[in-house]
Amino acid sequence: MLRRTLSFLFFILLCTSCEYFWSSSSTSKSNLEVANTIIDFTKVDTYPVFSDCENYAESDNQKDCFYKMLPQKLGESLSKEDIKVKKVVNDVAWIDILIDNTGRTSLVDIISTTEIDEQIPDFRKIIEQSINRLPTMFPAKKQGILVRSQYRMAIEVKTI
Repeated sequence: MLRRTLSFLFFILLCTSCEYFWSSSSTSKSNLEVANTIIDFTKVDTYPVFSDCENYAESDNQKDCFYKMLPQKLGESLSKEDIKVKKVVNDVAWIDILIDNTGRTSLVDIISTTEIDEQIPDFRKIIEQSINRLPTMFPAKKQGILVRSQYRMAIEVKTI
């Protein structure tokens, strides 16, 4: 008889779930904490800001100013270079620019055509120097934290 009673109690213990020992509110709180820690790192809250753009209060205006000023500043820097070619070049290269969490810029990658590489052998070096000459800016922010961000930009290479 004692054996039957112990077997029955053991069977009931096995059938009960661990969920019955914890309140549902603690489980939902832990799920909520996990949900709050998921961050989308493909987007930033505020874009990097050149000193020319810092007067814009709204992030959309800062974004527009950044996308306007980056090619302009890079173009000014590239115009200081003396580039010589033998044949006419009319092509597009893509560059990836990294802006670190201190606001410094650096070249990550260049995707250029064979024509550009043949006509301008120092193309990568020229682009890299021009990017390094860009003024330091205020870095992007994500949830109030300064973060690094990367941008892809097209450079139209045209010679006359």
